[in-house]
Amino acid sequence: MKNLFKSALVAVSMLIAFAANAYDFQSGGIYYNINASNGTVTVTNSGTGIQYTGNVTIPATVAHEGVTYNVTAIASYAFQNNVELSSITIGNKVRSIGFKAFSGCTMLTTVVIPNSTEILDEQAFIGCSNLKNLTIGNSVKAIGSSAFQECTSLAKVVVPGSAETIGSSAFSGCNHLTDLTIESGVVTIGSGAFNGCSTLPSVTLPNTVKTINSYAFQNCVELETATLGNKVYSIGFKAFSNCTGLRTVNIPNSTEILDEQAFIGCSNLKNLTIGNSVKAIGSSAFQECTSLAKVVVPGSAETIGSSAFSGCNHLTDLTIESGVVTIGSGAFNGCSTLPSVTLPNTVKAIDSYAFQNCVELKEIDLSNQLKTIGYQAFRGCNALKTITSRNETAPTMENENCFSLYEGVKLYIPIGATDSYMSTNYWNKFTEVIEKKMDNNGPIVGDVNGDGEVNIADVNFIIDLIIRG
Repeated sequence: MKNLFKSALVAVSMLIAFAANAYDFQSGGIYYNINASNGTVTVTNSGTGIQYTGNVTIPATVAHEGVTYNVTAIASYAFQNNVELSSITIGNKVRSIGFKAFSGCTMLTTVVIPNSTEILDEQAFIGCSNLKNLTIGNSVKAIGSSAFQECTSLAKVVVPGSAETIGSSAFSGCNHLTDLTIESGVVTIGSGAFNGCSTLPSVTLPNTVKTINSYAFQNCVELETATLGNKVYSIGFKAFSNCTGLRTVNIPNSTEILDEQAFIGCSNLKNLTIGNSVKAIGSSAFQECTSLAKVVVPGSAETIGSSAFSGCNHLTDLTIESGVVTIGSGAFNGCSTLPSVTLPNTVKAIDSYAFQNCVELKEIDLSNQLKTIGYQAFRGCNALKTITSRNETAPTMENENCFSLYEGVKLYIPIGATDSYMSTNYWNKFTEVIEKKMDNNGPIVGDVNGDGEVNIADVNFIIDLIIRG
């Protein structure tokens, strides 16, 4: 019964489609409906299954029974699945191309959308797998969702500035696209717009682009450079995920939202600049970016999200600027080459697993505002030699597994803070506790021997290092 019901629905849908496209007259092998309200006509199909073939030219005007009409629209489904259609010339008065108008025209090779066209609807050319030559006129207001999805022969695309929005999945799966120009005027890159454009080598966004939505360039595996315009406000979920060829990213100062997994799996990303307006580093934003060696987290980012830089196993130079408040769960988990961590005095919380398995980590400098250290935050940091904790009141450790080592690690604390630390769970497990003068603004410039003062002892310390080579 269910299958019978489904079959009936399909049949009804087909009848509706044919009825919707039933034509008023035919001229030159093209079928038209008259729009009585404005005296124009819309190109449609025969409604009887007769298909368009070969090279078809849609004129700007057509005469019928002594009346000349402007041809202003191509109806939804008008040429759908016309598999013998090889080229289409669209007249210069066509203002709209409807939903799935040319979808599945697998032999279509050339399309020129005239400057008269303003509306390019969803899935208009989806699945036109032999489409090689595409020109989009300069009046199109938006590229409809999935308009050119799976047009697998497209090598070059120019998106005109008139199109404020490139719709979701608009060029998704165009896996031969190598030359992409997005002109000034485009504001929004839709979700998955270029997802899977696996041969695209570079992208330059104009300064008009404000939003890069989720999955926009996901799986563009040969993308090496992404130049983001200076007006980009948000970078969406997985926007550049698995762009394994990506080497350089400069996130502009205009960007405030850096969403989860935005650059996850960009394994060749070596050069990263994060602008000074980002409010948070999204969870897993740069996870498994295994070529990153240097990261500066701006103070505008109050939170470094969970697993944000997890698995960045070539990271050796980390700067966290003043303004950051929370280090999220697993934020730097597995950063196995990181030698030291200095937290600014704005940091109040280090969440669970934050620096777990940073096996080369030798020095930790904790802020004077730090309140909590989460479960296994520094677990597996077996090279640890020194911890400087600047808070006069010992921060709360969630349990004894926050650190792996307590013996053989020097713990530096503020003068007069011994009672606080020795009466606080798990801090009292450290066997070498040393009071020293602290600078509440962080490490003292010139205090190379770590005694809390800049004096002749620091000079002697440097001379000794030179002598020892």
